[in-house]
Amino acid sequence: MRMDSTNCLMYLGSASFGVLGTLDLHRGTHLVPVVFALRGDELVIPIDSLKPKGKNRLRRVDNLRNDSRASLLIDHRDTDWGALWWVRVDLEFNGNTEPEGSWRSALASKYPQYGPEHTIDSLLLFTICAMRGWRAT
Repeated sequence: MRMDSTNCLMYLGSASFGVLGTLDLHRGTHLVPVVFALRGDELVIPIDSLKPKGKNRLRRVDNLRNDSRASLLIDHRDTDWGALWWVRVDLEFNGNTEPEGSWRSALASKYPQYGPEHTIDSLLLFTICAMRGWRAT
């Protein structure tokens, strides 16, 4: 059953994790699991200092600088197929910014690991362009 934008937003707001899709000019779609915070029609994804990174420059950031379009997929999987749902969010990248107070608070309230200072290096800021969703019941 298709979900309307109100239901999509409700599921998006309650989700803890998602998969960010960006476009690599040479390799095609690049997918990476992410955490995020939501405020109105804006969404941020933190680049943090908590999890080890393989290199200083992240491919998702390079991809977004080359093509500002991205997608975020959130879903719920279950052996009870009646409980399945997913929401796909089309995003427009607005830049890589310093962690600002209200976004930091939004992330820390959702993910306690971000409570201490200096746990977030920067934020990937997006505008939500469209949402589509589906649920089994």
